[in-house]
Amino acid sequence: MPELVKSFAWDAFVLFFYAQVVGLSGWLIGIAIAVIIVFDTLVDPWIGAFSDRLTGTRLGRRHSLMFAAILPFSIGIAMVFAPPAGMAQVQILAWLLGWGLLARCGISFWTVPAYALGGELTTDTVERRLVAVLRNIGNQLVILTVPAVAFEVFFVASPAFPKAQLNPAPYPGFGLFVAILGGTLMLLGALGTYRRARQIEAQESFTPDSDAGTGPIAVLLRLVRAVRITPNIGKLLLVAFLVLFVNSVINQLTLHLATYFWQLDPSWTPRLLMAATFGSMLAMLLAPLFLRIFSTRQAMVIGLCGFFAVQALAVLLPLGGFAPAAGTAAIGALIAALRFLGGLAYGLYVVPFNVITYEIGDEHTYDTGRPAQGLVASFMFIGLQLGSGAVALLAGSFLGVIDFPVGLPVEAMPQDKVDALAWFVLALVTLAGGAMAWLVSTFRINRDKVDALRTAPAEGAA
Repeated sequence: MPELVKSFAWDAFVLFFYAQVVGLSGWLIGIAIAVIIVFDTLVDPWIGAFSDRLTGTRLGRRHSLMFAAILPFSIGIAMVFAPPAGMAQVQILAWLLGWGLLARCGISFWTVPAYALGGELTTDTVERRLVAVLRNIGNQLVILTVPAVAFEVFFVASPAFPKAQLNPAPYPGFGLFVAILGGTLMLLGALGTYRRARQIEAQESFTPDSDAGTGPIAVLLRLVRAVRITPNIGKLLLVAFLVLFVNSVINQLTLHLATYFWQLDPSWTPRLLMAATFGSMLAMLLAPLFLRIFSTRQAMVIGLCGFFAVQALAVLLPLGGFAPAAGTAAIGALIAALRFLGGLAYGLYVVPFNVITYEIGDEHTYDTGRPAQGLVASFMFIGLQLGSGAVALLAGSFLGVIDFPVGLPVEAMPQDKVDALAWFVLALVTLAGGAMAWLVSTFRINRDKVDALRTAPAEGAA
């Protein structure tokens, strides 16, 4: 849940805020995001490997990092949305870089160990599906709540700013809200899993690899070796990259599209963000039945194909003249309906994806004889960070390439600029979606290894 709070705030608002409100050059936004992503790529695997190896701490190998992450994230995300007025371009860049790094790295110290816990709390497939469903219901509640609060409390239309997201005044308060909500959820999540995690760690017979190097290069070399030992880890990295790449295309450019392409009334913006959430929550209820009908891999492919199809239609139909006119309630209803269907399809994908991630962690644990859920979780989050960052880099740079105007009212925005942005979004969604659906179809889990690891604790207890 805390990761989703950060992701929503970052993906839905940061690019738009710094490009259209603060006025940071698209090229400089691209530089900032590139630096942040490179740093994330180095830090996340180090966190996963460090957490797997951490011993002798009073709070345990996962929770020591989870508790330590709360304050840095909260401060960093609040400051991202509160840049002082009157700064030069380089100063704005430094502000975004510094506080953005603190926020994103801070949340990684919580999210990577927390995700690894999902594979350690239980090895039973049915229980892991339940863990995945409950985690994603919590995530969807966050996604449902945050945009509702954002657009009902902070970004409220006024005569001076009919498009409230162009008003700079609400952003610092919104950043503080995100910091408090995210920090509170991080604390509750850590407290809620602490006792069970400590019991599991006390029963483990694995010996952490304490002799391996701890530097970034050593950790990256371990990841390369991990891909050679367990090839599914490399596929997991690519899948995570592509899925967040597409999600970030949608989230980071929704405000641009809603404002200038669909020209939606301000009341529709939160509805779009929440429509997908309602679809995903319905999917959580349907997921057990869906997984009884289809295999894990089939469920992932079907969910992904449906998700990409409806996201592409939301852009393609207006471009082709097959949608209601921009600025009407009808176009808002159409896009909201497509977002709902997209959320439904995505939810049917994400539950089996969570389960298969844990099984890949089991597979690598079997291959190495050491705890590996943290390392595998970090691989997934490398993909997530790279996907989000690649979109921000591409989007920021693309806005600079086409010289997308800053802060213009809707009626003054050149139509060719708007159409260029729409085609850009459509191309990214289509290419990444096709690649991801194919990649997911290639997953092959070694059931013998997973089953052997599951029976080991029971035999030890006997």
